[in-house]
Amino acid sequence: MKKIGINIDLNLQEILRELLEVKFYSVESVLDYEIEGIDAVILDLKYETDDSKIYFFSRKNIPVVLLCSRDDDYRKIKGYFKRREIYDCIYRDDYFEIEKSLDELFSKSIVFQDTKEIIINDNFYKAIIKIEDIIYLNYCRLSRKTEITTKDGRIYYSKRGFSEVEQKLRSFNCFVKVDRGTLINKNLLKEIDYKGEKITFLGGKNLFVSRSKLKILEENLDLFGNRIEL
Repeated sequence: MKKIGINIDLNLQEILRELLEVKFYSVESVLDYEIEGIDAVILDLKYETDDSKIYFFSRKNIPVVLLCSRDDDYRKIKGYFKRREIYDCIYRDDYFEIEKSLDELFSKSIVFQDTKEIIINDNFYKAIIKIEDIIYLNYCRLSRKTEITTKDGRIYYSKRGFSEVEQKLRSFNCFVKVDRGTLINKNLLKEIDYKGEKITFLGGKNLFVSRSKLKILEENLDLFGNRIEL
């Protein structure tokens, strides 16, 4: 059964319980809940006084379905879409559209849940890469392509834009967004160096990241979960 984090009113919760076979978990506070195993989040814009939860879940690669009214700020909502911070936005009284959106989201997830590899499909060559071998992906402004760096030091180039690549990889929980043009594989992260403003991966490969982005990264990685701090 799918697990959905919610910050919506009680009446809507009861209606959705009738429509959906899911388990609901309150995410009213971004500090007081566990996100392990949550498949998606439904947030009502009238309860979101700032962008903190939307930003938090998008960094965790957990799809956000945002509920709004017909009077809400269109430009603000458009900004969420442009930054790829939400999966969908629906009027809060359109119950069946909410159901449809979640059904489509979960059907996409089913397609990818057993995927272990990606294919770089260019005009002149094909490359098969294991997901677990990817250290990070970033957009190169010079080549205008998405670079995919692997554990063996090789760099592959995808002709697809970064936003499209990011969307295709949303279902893989191992990837965390560091900035607008970079995804890292959190499973291969070894060190966060604030002084040197860089992160180091298993195998010694480095990636330079600003100190402010490093702090955000640390907050979203749950470094101390299931570990002993010395």
